Amino acid sequence: MDIVRIEKVNLVVAVYTLLRELLITGKWPEVTKMPTENELCREFSVSRVVIREALQKLRGEKLIVTRQGVGTYAANPSNFSPTDQEFVLSEQTYRDFLLFREGVEINAIRLTRKTATEEDYQRMEQCVDAMQAAYDTKDQYNLADYNFHLAVVSAGHNELLTRAMIANQNTIVSVFTAMNAVPDARDFGVNSHRQIVQNLREKQIKQVIDSYAEMGKYNLARLHRFFKDSK
Repeated sequence: MDIVRIEKVNLVVAVYTLLRELLITGKWPEVTKMPTENELCREFSVSRVVIREALQKLRGEKLIVTRQGVGTYAANPSNFSPTDQEFVLSEQTYRDFLLFREGVEINAIRLTRKTATEEDYQRMEQCVDAMQAAYDTKDQYNLADYNFHLAVVSAGHNELLTRAMIANQNTIVSVFTAMNAVPDARDFGVNSHRQIVQNLREKQIKQVIDSYAEMGKYNLARLHRFFKDSK
């Protein structure tokens, strides 16, 4: 019989190719937290060396971002395109913002299960529409972004939480301005905000809170190279 040559399988390339397909097809969309190295080892029945080399190739293509202590997330490579826009946000300021959000917006979200009205949801949707309409006008986009989160907090119908958002408007807008300056960030912003409204309407409160938490961690990984105190 004729002997057919069997090509040697490069395990790193095989794992890399399969993971890359999940990422570029959107089956693992941006912000998706990747399985751990140990989980991937079990899934593919390969060594950690193979997994690490495959992940490094994906990081090289900016398809994933990793931050020690935070995790590895599916990313948008376009975020890392060259830009003349200076990134003026420090990591400490962003962490302070996350703590403020936990104390104000997250607590308001918990209240919306019982307090939010149809008018509240419509106000949120109008803010997302304003973000989309202002796509090419960064100042208006950033203000619409703030107004969306103010609408979310207002839906909790707690006067002190709403006042806290209003009192810190300038700081919050400055954080959004820096984050939205990352290349190709605005489409994701519009789509993710629409999903928040839908989940709030459906009373999927835990899902909304979990998405906020994952977004915070993702940004700590994604923006690490941009933070002004990391340079």
